[in-house]
Amino acid sequence: MNTDGEKPGAGVVVHRPPLRRFRRFFYRNLGPPRMPASFSLGCYLVEKFPQRIPFTKYASPGHYTFYLPPFGTRAYRKVLRGGVRRDLHMASGPTAVTLSVTQRCPCSCYHCSADRRPTSPEMDTGELKDVIEQCAGMMVGSIVLTGGEPMVRDDLSELIGHVRRCESAPQMFTSGYFLDRETVKELGEAGLSVMFVSLDSPVAEEHDGGRGVEGLFERACEGLRLAAGEGISTGISTFATHEAVAGRYASRFLELGERLGVKELTVFDMTPTGKMIGREDLLLTGEEHRALADLQEGQFDRSGPKIVTMSYVNDTDIIGCFGAKYQLHITHDGYVTPCDFTPLYFGNIRDEPLSHIWNRMRAHPEYRKKTVPCRMQDPEFRRKYIHKIPTDAPLPYPMDRIPMS
Repeated sequence: MNTDGEKPGAGVVVHRPPLRRFRRFFYRNLGPPRMPASFSLGCYLVEKFPQRIPFTKYASPGHYTFYLPPFGTRAYRKVLRGGVRRDLHMASGPTAVTLSVTQRCPCSCYHCSADRRPTSPEMDTGELKDVIEQCAGMMVGSIVLTGGEPMVRDDLSELIGHVRRCESAPQMFTSGYFLDRETVKELGEAGLSVMFVSLDSPVAEEHDGGRGVEGLFERACEGLRLAAGEGISTGISTFATHEAVAGRYASRFLELGERLGVKELTVFDMTPTGKMIGREDLLLTGEEHRALADLQEGQFDRSGPKIVTMSYVNDTDIIGCFGAKYQLHITHDGYVTPCDFTPLYFGNIRDEPLSHIWNRMRAHPEYRKKTVPCRMQDPEFRRKYIHKIPTDAPLPYPMDRIPMS
């Protein structure tokens, strides 16, 4: 990624400030992907020097980012210890696990990343509690409950409480469909740490049309207001398309989030997976990635919610691909994948311990690489693996059935 030059769409040459150029130089030469234990060192520094480390002041008090547990908690200390052990090739797991608790959902999103999932029964309460305990034993700091729509489960508060008792930070991604005053209060009392609500467009009609539910945008926004009022840390999750970049959707979401009491905005890149697995024409251009990365790098000059863009974070000079390094995903029926966008599994926790599957995943030649950009957006990775998945196969597909050539 360039440090100077023309800002996409601006028509003029914009030079980044000296501090930003220095930070780029530091990351490129000494930064997180290359230094052993640097991830844990960075986490230690932002905890010890809050409000002085870049980006910290744009998260809610006590957080660096909502993807890490709050400062000073046992969950945060797990992240520190687990990161060191992971870099030293000692027994440890990822920083975060996204755990799909159901495939059921009241929405019919055109972009659903959980499409073509098998119809196997979802894990029951006891199975999910066991998975949570296995994650905690692997020093996982954050356990993120996803779906489908996680709020369709009657035992959701019980699961959130169990994550809390296992000394990990319970988080959730939701469409906002079921959010009302009573349910938000119940989630807060259960101990939910962070709630991300997914919004696809700042235009209500566009969002509702893309998800097939009239009035969902207003319902989601009201849910964010209620959750913030209940003391739950709230975030907006969205994804960037060609149209969203051109229409400055991320900046408009920042303005919306500030009105709703939201403290963090996450902008994922449009990734061809699920229903969109064949749509590689939707991959962002280099110019579009730079525009999104600049939003995160330039946030020191404004107030409002913190912004996290995957175009910035997945840069190999920053963190790179999270899959099988800092994160893994578990489907509603127990399949373990590197992330929730990667339709390839390495085992099922109904058959063997999670730690065994994690070690197998980490030992795979593809995932032994130290630092690479988002694999699901990489044409070569897609050619080697994704293009070889049969078009009629359920997802995720077993990695060991992909022909190596």
